[in-house]
Amino acid sequence: MLTKASPFSKANKRTPVFARFSTVVGERGSADLALDARGFAVKFYSEEGNWDIVGNNMPVFFIQDAIKFSDLVHSLKPEPHHQMPQAASAHDTFWDFASLMPESTHMLLWIMSDRAIPRSYHMMQEFEVHTFRLVNENGDTVFCKFHWNPTAGTHSVLWDEAVNINGADSDFHRWDLWEAIEAGAFPEWELGLQVFTAK
Repeated sequence: MLTKASPFSKANKRTPVFARFSTVVGERGSADLALDARGFAVKFYSEEGNWDIVGNNMPVFFIQDAIKFSDLVHSLKPEPHHQMPQAASAHDTFWDFASLMPESTHMLLWIMSDRAIPRSYHMMQEFEVHTFRLVNENGDTVFCKFHWNPTAGTHSVLWDEAVNINGADSDFHRWDLWEAIEAGAFPEWELGLQVFTAK
């Protein structure tokens, strides 16, 4: 057994969860199909309490050193004098940051790829931002990363298609998810653990 944590304590155990989706840079009301990373957070409601894990739809992240996170966030904010851009990183402040952080190059390649804009939230993979330590009943530990894989497959839209969809319906992802749930076609993911020894 890898862990004694309640959600994973026995086979076929059911634990209620709540998932949240978003663009990362976009403010409330920004277009759903912006060229942006997507946030995907899951809250587990277990007998031991709530456990909230946060991730993105990309397997890498802009920074390696957490102390740089506030600089990253500030670089992604809209310009203060005109509040543009929204839900995009196409402005000088962000590129100034990226040019000084060579470690961000890998994430930039993902963001600028055809995979960057999910076709639907329920066709989007999720990768935890953090590495967790799992402890079993014997006190043995391993490190792990959680990966959520959609049973509907991983599908994206191309930039030209995203521009057309955003022009017709800036709430495309939200409507798609809402209508799927209303129709009983509930989104589903398989949870996988990438495990590393602690030694």
